[in-house]
Amino acid sequence: MAAAPDPQQQQRLLGVAYSASSALTGPVLVGLLIDWLAGTMPWFTVGGVLIGMAGLFVLLIRFAQPKEPPK
Repeated sequence: MAAAPDPQQQQRLLGVAYSASSALTGPVLVGLLIDWLAGTMPWFTVGGVLIGMAGLFVLLIRFAQPKEPPK
């Protein structure tokens, strides 16, 4: 039987999940709003997808790097 997850670890993973999802969906929604207002479908949405993906990759790489213990 598996041990119960550590609440602190679970909160950290939930924070990572929220950060990753907002880093991807935020630029897409902004691009969609600009497209809707300007009538330029789908170009700003596509740009938002690309910017969101780049931001997500940077975020995940930063989270994957080991952290030094505090001194």
